[in-house]
Amino acid sequence: MGRIQPLPSHLIDQIAAGEVVERPASVVKELVENALDAGAKRIRIEVRDGGCAWICISDDGYGMSPADATLALQRHATSKISSVDDLSDIHTFGFRGEALPSIASVSNFSLRTREATAEAGFEIVVEAGEIKQERACGATPGTRIEVADLFASIPARRKFLKRAATEWGHILDWLVRVALVHPDVHFELCREQKKPLVWPATSDPLARVAAVLSEDEASALVPVEAGEGELRLSGFASAPAFHRATAAGVYLFVNGRPVRDRLLRHAVLQIYRDLLPRGRFPTVLLFLEVPAEAVDVNVHPAKWEVRFADPQAVHQLVRHGLRNSVQGRDYLPQAPATAAVSGLPHSQGSMQDRGAASTGAGGHSAFASSRGDRVAEPTTSDWVFSARERAGEEEAAVHGLAGPLQPSRVRFADYRLLGQLLATYLVLEGKDALLLIDQHAAHERVLYEGLRARWLEGGVERQPLLLPISVGLDVARAGALMEHSAFVEAMGFEIETFGEDAVMVRALPALLAGREPEELVRSLADEICESHELGAQLEPGSRVLEVVDKIFASLACHAARRKGDVLNVEEQKALLRSLDEIPWAPTCPHGRTVAVPMDVPEIERRFARR
Repeated sequence: MGRIQPLPSHLIDQIAAGEVVERPASVVKELVENALDAGAKRIRIEVRDGGCAWICISDDGYGMSPADATLALQRHATSKISSVDDLSDIHTFGFRGEALPSIASVSNFSLRTREATAEAGFEIVVEAGEIKQERACGATPGTRIEVADLFASIPARRKFLKRAATEWGHILDWLVRVALVHPDVHFELCREQKKPLVWPATSDPLARVAAVLSEDEASALVPVEAGEGELRLSGFASAPAFHRATAAGVYLFVNGRPVRDRLLRHAVLQIYRDLLPRGRFPTVLLFLEVPAEAVDVNVHPAKWEVRFADPQAVHQLVRHGLRNSVQGRDYLPQAPATAAVSGLPHSQGSMQDRGAASTGAGGHSAFASSRGDRVAEPTTSDWVFSARERAGEEEAAVHGLAGPLQPSRVRFADYRLLGQLLATYLVLEGKDALLLIDQHAAHERVLYEGLRARWLEGGVERQPLLLPISVGLDVARAGALMEHSAFVEAMGFEIETFGEDAVMVRALPALLAGREPEELVRSLADEICESHELGAQLEPGSRVLEVVDKIFASLACHAARRKGDVLNVEEQKALLRSLDEIPWAPTCPHGRTVAVPMDVPEIERRFARR
């Protein structure tokens, strides 16, 4: 006997089952996909003990003849492909012919099927991969498959299964996905012989969303439609006011197949990056249609992943489609038709002693603090929202940038300014609502966008200090600033070494002039140290902004006017004008909401007028 021997057939089946059947949800997935491929319009799924004890899938599809049913339990036997050319033109879910024999090899399995034109059905019973019975039987048209005692013959596999509720959660997660992409199919889900959960067939995809997810979630969705060449994108995406704690609400489909694709997910989350608070995620259902030859669905045993022939075109289509559908809508109340910005007298007093005055289009010098006489008066900033566009859409697609946000369709400067509330919020009067602006979040967003725009244009402008400032730092942070001196200069700082535990600051970013240099330099040093520890490349000419964005957000947060800072009328107006000149986003870079509307019906309800 040689050292290399052919494996017995039952062991081959169990090895194949290890690729196809990971847990009960895998069984449900394979069997429901077979039912859909067979043209089923009604599918019933029954589960006991999380699918470990029993799974039953019944459908009203084409059914099989006795000969076909027998062949279906042989490995690599399928009706879905017949030649090599078919592998590049796949329009079905399953095509490998491994699902049924793999499942039957690790369970007690029975299949009952009948073609619509046949007088009787046919039943096959299999135990641990061995056929025990084949016989004619009574059956309705379609197929019914029962899978009992999953992994009973393989205790090592069974012990890794989780408790029943967890396994049911995995089953339900996949059934939700397949139901969302097939609203024309009637689904019944029955767990532990309880009253079934029913999702009736419908011609309205949004009605299926309401049935499967919730009415509230469906009402928060806006339609998505886009196309480019042979690529087509459709679906729904949630408005910024509706968000989740996890990304579980991102449902992605390619040619009707539920997928978990990193490319598509990245495009979705990049668009929502500036629309949602940090740590919150949207609900998105995207249905991408691409030519069959332009996508490879055979890169994962369970077919959860796909590979695109032109991933950049797909990423760009998703990004543009979502941006136009979500960011191009108004989520704030309109300003009154006759609005003119005005300010009421403020009990907080004047801010003239701070040297505040609105200057130029950006109005940034209106926030220049005179906390000391160390900073020269900044120059007028004239940057506009189109700076991101000049970075180039193609470059954004290559490097993973979100692309330019859309300017708001409303102009904050057109609202009637009622004044400042609690030295924290600006109160505006809209057509049918009040609008509260968080002054810190708004100013942080303004400063962040200014720094980012300047970076994309080639570098952040510097403003020399009237007198250099010494800033004490620990040795590690001082060393990090000196090690990355070229990057620090590109960020708009001029810093020199001043001993081992201090640096000398000679200039700050012009947009942040008037702020405390100590805070800004320490924040910059902290972010550089953290990024360096994570292995990030800090290069002055970098167009990949993940690290730079984080630093800009930190600097903007430290420099922005804070809760409790009293703003005079001119400062309030300048902040509103600045918001009008930047890419609109409803949150600051750290996720705090910028603007919150309070509509008239809610106000009247509070006063019992409704």
